[in-house]
Amino acid sequence: MKKLLALVLAAMMLLGCISFASAEEGKIKLVVWSFTNELQKDMIERYYEANHPEIEFEFQVYPTDGNAYTTKVDNLFGSNAASEEAPDIFTLEAAFVKHYVESDWTGDLKTIGFTDEELANAFPVMAQIGQNAAGVQKGLSWQSTPGALMYRASLAEKYLGVKTPEEFQEKVKDWDAFLETAEELKEASQGACKMICGSGDIWNAYQYQRSEGWVVDGKLVIDDELLDFEELCKTLEQDDLSQKAGAWGETWFAGMQGANETLCYLLPTWGLHYTLKPNCVTGGFTPNPADPEHTEEKLAELSAANNGTYGDWRMVDGPVAYSWGGTWIAINAAKVATADDAKKAAMHDLIKFFTLDDEWLLTYAKDTGDFVGSASAVEKYLAEGEHPNPFLGGQDHYAIFAKGAALANGSLMSEYDDTINGLWNDYVTTPYTKGEKDLDTCLAEFKTAVAAAITTITVE
Repeated sequence: MKKLLALVLAAMMLLGCISFASAEEGKIKLVVWSFTNELQKDMIERYYEANHPEIEFEFQVYPTDGNAYTTKVDNLFGSNAASEEAPDIFTLEAAFVKHYVESDWTGDLKTIGFTDEELANAFPVMAQIGQNAAGVQKGLSWQSTPGALMYRASLAEKYLGVKTPEEFQEKVKDWDAFLETAEELKEASQGACKMICGSGDIWNAYQYQRSEGWVVDGKLVIDDELLDFEELCKTLEQDDLSQKAGAWGETWFAGMQGANETLCYLLPTWGLHYTLKPNCVTGGFTPNPADPEHTEEKLAELSAANNGTYGDWRMVDGPVAYSWGGTWIAINAAKVATADDAKKAAMHDLIKFFTLDDEWLLTYAKDTGDFVGSASAVEKYLAEGEHPNPFLGGQDHYAIFAKGAALANGSLMSEYDDTINGLWNDYVTTPYTKGEKDLDTCLAEFKTAVAAAITTITVE
């Protein structure tokens, strides 16, 4: 009898375990890959997961350093894209977004339920970048990354007599005015203050003036605007109007901290919040709304105590509207092909929530100051009134970025941009601006390098 009872109890326990396991297995599992933990920690876990207990998330974060992320994606998608470990949803950054949206690995967002009406709310520049050549929407971004020009107000007044952003915009309204102001600055400061750090500071803005991208109908195109860019860069270099240093280096950050006199930085939305602002003090300090020890007020205090530049920055449109960077959310076409309707609906809901849900995007804008990717959400945010930013002396950065977001053209980007941009810098910009080679020689060597690196396009 005891033996029989024991068997019955064991059977009941087993059934209970099976029932529990079934409940867990009944959850919708979403595997999410990214190259930072922003989507996981700052977004899904903070704003979404608690309200969606029916979803089990599995996160994988691989850095972009050494191409670790793209290598992981390429290896798995190339061998078994439908495997359980493969992502259902994965993020793409500007450097490689076009490579993936042009591939069969990424799925049409309409296959998980997106409609034309929903997609129409995305900022055109970010939507264009997330489309393939046929116009199929394969990626959406929760942010838009329009650029602007940021400058040190105290230096502009000291050397140029400029007291307002409106006055300064006149001095940088186009590239001719920009160069004239750089020369005026050199004379007034006796060479102590430089207009920019180096040619890399204006590249992202200048390339948006092109009428054609790098590759048109399978052929390499060198737009005339790029030749004008080289002449401007050579003048800035040869006439000692810049710091002659690259972005992300010691000299670049020193200008933000006030350790050297660099007047201007051309930066996008994330450049304001995650580059310029944290580096306005030596050692860096990033305000975090979720951390009471890392407040905006604390940053201002540190800057005041350490001769930093907090509050000394102002923002204007600059010579041209442009965009720089961004993160897109895409779907794995192979996983979608085998997903049931419930899983597709969960994928649609998550991506829509973070990229097109105006209520959440307004919350996120207020929490972080980041410029969101829905045009209607931005309109609603601006309609609430001005949002003074103390870092910019009370300017409303959202209103300025909104103008650039509406004008920037994302259709110029191609899957080849990252490779060709690097070759242009190595074979043209660097040797030509430094006076090492003439332009014709640089262009010939550039074309040879492109032909060797990308065999799928025609180079004439």
